Amino acid sequence: MSYGLTPRQADMLRFIVGHQRAHGGKSPCLRECADGVGIRHRSGAHRTLQELERRGAIRRLPGRERAIEVLNPISIPSIEGEPLHAVPGPWDVRP
Repeated sequence: MSYGLTPRQADMLRFIVGHQRAHGGKSPCLRECADGVGIRHRSGAHRTLQELERRGAIRRLPGRERAIEVLNPISIPSIEGEPLHAVPGPWDVRP
């Protein structure tokens, strides 16, 4: 299924899937989402998540910070054709 995502939205979706795989199904918080795709402010990550939800790529449970369900994650390709995985680390990923 194609959601017609922008590059930033696709990056966010790949980051969420990778984070969930790397952390036993645990979704990233808003700050981790922002840092994971190079967004400076949580508000930008929040808008990106809202758009992903509006497009039907994810579902979020109200009132829960780490409650992101990726819908149809099999159809999320990466640039190289392999899924991306989040790698925890102390570095700053902002451009």
